[in-house]
Amino acid sequence: MSTYQWKGAGYGLGYSGPGMNLLRQRIDVATLVADGANAAPALALVAAPNTAVALESTGFAANDILEAFWVPKGTIVEQCGIYVITGEGATATIHIGVTSSTETEDGTDIDGWGASMDIETAGVTDATADDDGFGSDNVPGGELYITNGSIDVEFNNATDTAEFELWAKVFWIGDLTA
Repeated sequence: MSTYQWKGAGYGLGYSGPGMNLLRQRIDVATLVADGANAAPALALVAAPNTAVALESTGFAANDILEAFWVPKGTIVEQCGIYVITGEGATATIHIGVTSSTETEDGTDIDGWGASMDIETAGVTDATADDDGFGSDNVPGGELYITNGSIDVEFNNATDTAEFELWAKVFWIGDLTA
C-alpha cells in the first residue's frame, strides 16, 4: 500500500473568506499511468511531496490511498461524491474518507463519505449516503477538520483505466482561533 498526494499540494480552499465551496478534481488513472511523473497534475508520495512519481503500469494497487484534497483546519465537509467518466471495466470500487485519527473531530473513517463507490462503469454517480459514517444521520452538519488534513480516496481494487470526477461540498468556518 502506498499513500500518494498531488505533487506540491498545500492546504487551502479556492476563496478568501468563510463560506461554502465545492471542491472538484478529475482523477484520470490512465493518464497518470501513461504520463508518469510528467502528468499534470503529477503524483508524489506523501514522504516526498515535491518529487513527482510515476504509477506502475498496473496503476493504483488495492488499498493505495490518494490524498485527493488538502483542506485547512476549520473546514467542515458535508458530502462527497463521484461521477465516472471512463469505467475501469473490471471490479473497481473506492472509499472516500479520512485516514488520520487526528485531523477531524471524529477521527479515522476511511469510508466516512463513501463506502465501496463503483468506478467500474461509465456514467455512474454516487455520493455520501445519510447512513455513511460521516453521513447526515451520524454527523448532522458535516465533519469538522480540527487540524489541517486531507479528504482521502482508497482504491479497493487495482485500478489502471478509470477516470472520474471527485467532488466535496465543504464550508470553511474560520481558523478556529479565539
